[in-house]
Amino acid sequence: MGNSLSGLRLLGKGNYSSYDIKLGKAATISVTKEEDVWGRRWKLEYDVDGMTSTLFLLKITDKVSGRETLSISVLDCSAVKKEVLSYPWEAITIEVKKEKNIGFLYPTLVSASYLTRAEYGESLSGGIKTQRWAYASGTRKGLLVMESKKKSNEKQPYRVTVAHYYVNRDSGGSGVDIGFSGVVKIGVVNGKLDYSVDGPVQHPSSAIVYMIEEVSRTGKWKSSACPHCRNIQSQQRRWVSESEDSDNNLPTPPPSHGGQQSVSNMGRYNGDGIGNIIQAKEVNFNKWWMMRPFRN
Repeated sequence: MGNSLSGLRLLGKGNYSSYDIKLGKAATISVTKEEDVWGRRWKLEYDVDGMTSTLFLLKITDKVSGRETLSISVLDCSAVKKEVLSYPWEAITIEVKKEKNIGFLYPTLVSASYLTRAEYGESLSGGIKTQRWAYASGTRKGLLVMESKKKSNEKQPYRVTVAHYYVNRDSGGSGVDIGFSGVVKIGVVNGKLDYSVDGPVQHPSSAIVYMIEEVSRTGKWKSSACPHCRNIQSQQRRWVSESEDSDNNLPTPPPSHGGQQSVSNMGRYNGDGIGNIIQAKEVNFNKWWMMRPFRN
């Protein structure tokens, strides 16, 4: 069963607090917002069976040069209680920069930990460059994808998409079968580096495993490679078609106590068409919001 989690719609300029979402007995999603001299940073952490996978986003603007930088990092750690060493066993950081008065992006791989065991691959087709890092350890698998799109007459991309997929699969064991995804879309809007976040979205573990295997095999990435994502997209198209036929607006999200929250630019949330729907009766985002169960 898949569920849509609306957490990252809270990542923006609004005064939103950190929060945790408990999924079953051994899985938690945590969102934390921090600010320091470097800028504003958001941390999305999946904790499954005591092991963590963390996605960091840090937005920095150089006040002298006007350069804008979005740093995206993935850190996967072993369970501290079980391992002697608690440092990340996978650490990958991507930076996307935009120079002042230039409407293009400069994506680079800044660092991959010397401990990384990620399998790297890339492909180029029709102005679309896809870079991927796939890794696995025990019951866990992860995939980080960076897709850069450029026009045929330009050297630098105008749009960059970074997607992170994480899955824990313990079929037949006593652990948790669960998968998550988060997608960061980066571009230039009104001369400024702009980004939005789709996710976090919960998926069946089998769907994420299939996605990772397909991307590794073909070298190509698109969100519909995930069967669960494809079902969601089909549902979206069906809603749009029904709406156009009836000349009505799209269905509104389920009502929630505390109201719907959204954020401004430089950290927008783009929903997956399902809205605030997760497999839980109550979720505490500083207020208690009643959620309807989603059946896939």
